[in-house]
Amino acid sequence: MLPTGTTGDRLVLGMAGGGDFRVIAAQTADSIELARLRCDLSPVAAAALGRALTSAVLLARLLDKQVPEQHVSLRLEGGGPLGPVIAEATIDGRVRGCVGNPQYEDTDCDVGLAIGTDGNLTVVRKSPPLMKPYTSQVRLVSGEVAKDVAHYLATSEQIPTALLLGVLNRPTGVAACGGIVIQSFPHTTTKTIEAVEKAILDAPPLSSLLAELPIHHAVARVLGSVGYKQLDPSFDIPIEYHCRCSREKALQMYRYFPPQELGEMIGGGTDTEAVCHFCGMRYIFTPDDLLGLELGTEN
Repeated sequence: MLPTGTTGDRLVLGMAGGGDFRVIAAQTADSIELARLRCDLSPVAAAALGRALTSAVLLARLLDKQVPEQHVSLRLEGGGPLGPVIAEATIDGRVRGCVGNPQYEDTDCDVGLAIGTDGNLTVVRKSPPLMKPYTSQVRLVSGEVAKDVAHYLATSEQIPTALLLGVLNRPTGVAACGGIVIQSFPHTTTKTIEAVEKAILDAPPLSSLLAELPIHHAVARVLGSVGYKQLDPSFDIPIEYHCRCSREKALQMYRYFPPQELGEMIGGGTDTEAVCHFCGMRYIFTPDDLLGLELGTEN
């Protein structure tokens, strides 16, 4: 399992426009940098995963706060050279994700080109006690993630939404990453909506703001002109990169191998390695481990 620890990542809640807009914002740079290091992500892969993970944690917070253990997963698959981008988040701020081709390089760091647009965004929500998945799917409109997720919310959830995402890469790693989701309530007037749209257009790029400011100050900078007010900091939610993999889970995956192939691994006399795509953790299994699995006597 990927080691976790205290980070500066967090999710903050607020209102704008005199209560006409709900605002949820997340700072995720530490979590994305940890993912970059453990999964050896290229800059464009880190940017794509950063946008997707930030979107997932923001969407998770839109779920029913009274029901614990809910989670959201996003899968962006647009036929681009980066391959599928997968992001998962729980309502309490745990995130993890992976990229199909994590070493893909693009000197322009063009996320839209790397993900592509010939495909879909799939969103899966699960809630206890049955954890029955609720799946929605929309066509990708840009591959840039923000427009795609906003399109999903408008199409599948019927919620007018503005979504800002930003990732700043430097030679030393991920310098800034975060996002802001802004949703209007049904009673909001056109004039107020236009004022918020103008505030967003006039604001500096979110990645630039987050490179200099903590998330609550960055949101205030973007929405200060429309009366942004942060809720009490006691409502803040820490965010951490947390992978659920384990040696036992990795071993169980070998149950799905064809019997002949599993038998060849056991008879070959050499160790087998399994790598978690979400955190890069490597698990080594001996032929005896696999034999125990085959016989149902694994430890």
